[in-house]
Amino acid sequence: MRIVFFGSGDFGIPTLNALLASGHDIPAVVSQPARPFGRGGTVRPTPLAARAAEHGLVVTTPEKPNTPEFEAELRALGPELAVVVAYGHLIGKPLLAVPAKGFVNLHASLLPAYRGAAPVPWAILSGETVSGASVFRLDEKFDTGGVIDRVELPIADDDTSGTYLEKLAPAGADLMVRAVRSIQDGSAVVQTQDDSLASRAPKFTKEDGRIDWSRPFAEIERRVRAFQPWPQAFTVFETNRGPIRVNVGAMVRADETAGLAEAAVAPGGLVRADAKTGLVVMTGDGPARLAVVQPEGKRRMADTDFLRGTTLRE
Repeated sequence: MRIVFFGSGDFGIPTLNALLASGHDIPAVVSQPARPFGRGGTVRPTPLAARAAEHGLVVTTPEKPNTPEFEAELRALGPELAVVVAYGHLIGKPLLAVPAKGFVNLHASLLPAYRGAAPVPWAILSGETVSGASVFRLDEKFDTGGVIDRVELPIADDDTSGTYLEKLAPAGADLMVRAVRSIQDGSAVVQTQDDSLASRAPKFTKEDGRIDWSRPFAEIERRVRAFQPWPQAFTVFETNRGPIRVNVGAMVRADETAGLAEAAVAPGGLVRADAKTGLVVMTGDGPARLAVVQPEGKRRMADTDFLRGTTLRE
């Protein structure tokens, strides 16, 4: 089948590879424009665009896809179907009408749960033990179209959003290949979503990563995992040289003995901070060790390594 592929992030790469391996004709890949990346501001294509170029595919990067100019470009490609995976733009009604068999999207949740831009972080934040992916038909609204197929995948106790998406991406690719095959042979069964069961998963800002130490340990620990790789859960410590922002990469319950100095420490206060035994902070229901941290502008490191070069104070 002749398919135009819309995608930008790493999550879509296995799906692109799988559709090519299945023999589908992909005349073009549509991705977001190249952007400055990292401290040096080097302009780089999106991960999906870079992989498409490696395959020798035509890549087009409209700043705004919902324009008459891009609609004409899409029509000229003559797609039977359009596949969308983590593209980053809402597709408007004129574009939806171009492919004869419409648009289908791979979404990283079991729809109608977690409609929105950040389904995996929200699933982890909410304490879900199982999530997955859905292939659904795009309509004019956001993640509301009829579902063609789903796949479930457990969320491990130590999964971050990044590790979960790495595991889900190949499962989602297989799901999309099956869905496309069913569309091609006419066997696809589309199930209407039950809006009464829907939940939202809006995108986050950097400030959303600030840790509220008054919350219970389990809730904070889920936030630490949910916000990797972005926006990162963080806190601010005082040092002799002023405040320092520190991303928290991993935290565990502190093994403190009873009786106890920490009983008088308020949430967010330091229970212990030395290079031998580590960095321990009080949460709303007990002390937590920040086992892996990343001071602003530096690499990730063990808490003990961080404390060899930094003295924290109350």
